[in-house]
Amino acid sequence: MKTKINKLAFALIIAMGFITFSCADLVVENLNEPDSAKALANPDDLTSLAGGAYRTLSNAMQEYDGPALSMTGMADAGTCSWGNAAMKDLGSEPRVGFVNSLTYAYFPVIRVFWEDTYSSISAVNDVLRAIEEKGIEMGEDGEETAMVQAWCYFVSGVAHGNLGLVFDQSNVIKWDTELETLGLTPYQTALDASIELLDQAISIASANSFTIPEKWLGGQSYTSTELAELASTSAARILAYGSRNKAHNEGVDWSKVLTYANNGAQKDLEPELGDNYDFYDMYLVYQRYPGWGRVDHRIINLMSPTYPSRWPNDGVSWTTPDGSDPGEAVSEDARLASDFGYLPDNNFPPDRGYYHFSHYRYARYDAAFSSVWYGSASKPTLLAWENEMLKAEAMVRSGNVAGAVAILNDPNGARKLRGQLPDVTATSASEVLWIIFYERDIELMDSLGGLPFYDMRRRDQLQRGTILHYPVPATELEIAQIPVYTIGGAPDGENISEGSWKGLDGITSPLN
Repeated sequence: MKTKINKLAFALIIAMGFITFSCADLVVENLNEPDSAKALANPDDLTSLAGGAYRTLSNAMQEYDGPALSMTGMADAGTCSWGNAAMKDLGSEPRVGFVNSLTYAYFPVIRVFWEDTYSSISAVNDVLRAIEEKGIEMGEDGEETAMVQAWCYFVSGVAHGNLGLVFDQSNVIKWDTELETLGLTPYQTALDASIELLDQAISIASANSFTIPEKWLGGQSYTSTELAELASTSAARILAYGSRNKAHNEGVDWSKVLTYANNGAQKDLEPELGDNYDFYDMYLVYQRYPGWGRVDHRIINLMSPTYPSRWPNDGVSWTTPDGSDPGEAVSEDARLASDFGYLPDNNFPPDRGYYHFSHYRYARYDAAFSSVWYGSASKPTLLAWENEMLKAEAMVRSGNVAGAVAILNDPNGARKLRGQLPDVTATSASEVLWIIFYERDIELMDSLGGLPFYDMRRRDQLQRGTILHYPVPATELEIAQIPVYTIGGAPDGENISEGSWKGLDGITSPLN
């Protein structure tokens, strides 16, 4: 059974000397070095270490004590007034900054994610060092060496990419990094390193034939070709989602995104949740759990343009023609009925802000949690449709609007198959981009933690005053003897959003 435990992985990493962070003067005597060196010379142990690294990373990305829940609230994709995981604080109006302090109740939102991400990096670095530097081979006659090698570069690439997406700065630590030279670098450095690492994974996987052990991806079987495709979509994700504002996004090399997406994932990545493989999606547990997270009305308004895009600030003055509660929404998109559940009442405290209220919860993945509250079935963290939407967006931004429309009108695509929507007839880039982001908001909802935040951030649509990334945890700054800082204050478009969004009903958020 899933239980919450104190996470000591990062402290253990430091104590064992596998990683030293930003402070070059920090010296930790490694009393376990002889035993650890012996263990890391065993190919079976190394293979096992590599195999668990993505599970650590995936769980961190979808963790309760992680940024995903607060990111969903800041993106006005989900809403919740409960304080847990900084959902209330960072989703408040007007927006506030993040309190980077060990005494802050929700400090684990960044500390746990940072620690677990570097834990996965540390694990694969140990394995890569054994392969690349010491020539250790995996499996009988080295037949698994290329598989393990490609896998480790993939994990490190995704991990560094997530550091670049979430934090304003971080340490880039590859297997051959000279630890004495480490220092914090801007987020773009981690994003660039991520692409380099994923390219190595793609190259090795494309040149070899192997199958990833099922338990490494939560019960799914991936061939070398499919791993290369997964790494390609991951690279497209990193390139597209790293922008902190609209100007940055428009400057992305979209032809490169298109190349990766054209070679990207053809199937959903959907690990089985629960005790069989120890993959968990605690983000979704609390985003859909009765009495917890709900779907923000901004999302419902996209599917039903006359439906209020936000709850009135006084709780009663609706923008409907008769000024009354709108009740259930109606949409031509079949996914409103299949994926979203209407709730007539709210249980959030009004004194925390009516803007938290919503009539809808997300119900698409309820079956995964029907037997056990923390999940016992497969649930996607990457849908193949996401790769198609990355491809379509890259086409539009590269001048091929018709190509994007063809993807949207694919009869086997989610928009037609699940949404049962009429063909797109738009021909302008702006109109087609709007439809692509509509698909992303509706079809990709609650898959990868942080996804709606990245999309709103790169379009200047996060509410004014919303943080655009998180600071390096105070624990790491103190170790490195760097002054502790936070992210908050006046909007500047680089750290704090200067933008906002407007509903199809004409309501701006926050209200003017």
